[in-house]
Amino acid sequence: MSYRAMPLECYCGEVPEQILEVGFTSDHHLVIHYWCSACHRVIFMTRTLDECRDFCPLPDEEASVAAAEDARFLQSLGIRSAE
Repeated sequence: MSYRAMPLECYCGEVPEQILEVGFTSDHHLVIHYWCSACHRVIFMTRTLDECRDFCPLPDEEASVAAAEDARFLQSLGIRSAE
C-alpha cells in the first residue's frame, strides 16, 4: 500500500510539529487540528472527501499483481475469492 502525505502548513508558512486531533464533521469533511509553534496560532484545516480522494496516489501496480497471484494460489487450494 502506498500513501501520499497531505501537505499541511500554517498561514505563516511553517509546517506543524504535531497534529492535535483528526476528525470528521457532520457534513462529511475531514478536520485536522494543529497548533503552530512558530506564530502560536491554532489551526483547524478542513478537506472534503473529494479533496481527500484527489490527494490519493494511483493504485500500486505491484500490489495488483501480488493480489492476482494470491488469488490464483488460493484458487489452487480450492478457496474462492470474494471478488
